Amino acid sequence: MARGIDHLVLPVEELDIARGRYEALGFTVAPDARHPFGTENACVFFANRTYLEPLAVADRMEVEDNARKGLVFLRRFLAYRFRHGLDGFCMLAMKGESADADKARFDEAGFGDTPVFPFERKAVSSDGEKTIGVRLAYALDDMAPDVTLFVCQHINTDFFWEPERTTHRNGATGVLEVVMTEDNPADFQYLLQAVTDTRDDYASSFGLHFDLGANRISVLSPVAYRAMYGEEAPNLGRGLRLAAFLVGVESLNTVAALLDEGNVAFRKSGDMLIVPPAPGQGATVVFKENRT
Repeated sequence: MARGIDHLVLPVEELDIARGRYEALGFTVAPDARHPFGTENACVFFANRTYLEPLAVADRMEVEDNARKGLVFLRRFLAYRFRHGLDGFCMLAMKGESADADKARFDEAGFGDTPVFPFERKAVSSDGEKTIGVRLAYALDDMAPDVTLFVCQHINTDFFWEPERTTHRNGATGVLEVVMTEDNPADFQYLLQAVTDTRDDYASSFGLHFDLGANRISVLSPVAYRAMYGEEAPNLGRGLRLAAFLVGVESLNTVAALLDEGNVAFRKSGDMLIVPPAPGQGATVVFKENRT
């Protein structure tokens, strides 16, 4: 069975800027949270158990020290920021139940060779403080240095999905699709088959697509991406880049009114509202009605 999308890692310069931006888009943003290796996030959680993770550097020396010690998550995060700026879209996490089993699969497919990364932190839920954690298994391709793909095994994180966190003014229900760009999408078919755990992908005139049940991953050529979303692809050359994500909402009219209220630039295209990147929002955000 294909793995669904778990969360998106979105580098930001400052959490306060990102929080203001995502609130202007109509999202409920969770309280800031500090990681034990020097980064911090302010997540947006959805009822379909996907989420956005705007991620910033809380302590530069701590982050750089842990990166030098070999922490792959930080090495890839810092390398992306060095090449592409402080706001962006650098990682995609898929749902997983056993990071060890996923690492074994990725090793066999030729995309592993990286240790499982476990970490824990304290968090506050409606039941009080608790320890939560994740275990990450990476699927990496040297031909895609600007995209980090991994499977995420959650530990004790059910409170993420409490109604006060997953109810949004814009009526958002969750991530419907992640869009990547690449000149020749088929060059990364095997990598994406490994991380999605499915071979039921299909090609279209726009690119390569993976239907994952509740959501989807598409890899489009830069020309197709521009035609579909009216934005230039982020690619400066060959290699995958994470470009946009689609969020399901109950009503585009509600979203449009909120964007107007927050002075957020957007344009309507068919059944979509497209919000181009801005400070605190490093990827194109596309709102699409999803009433199912």
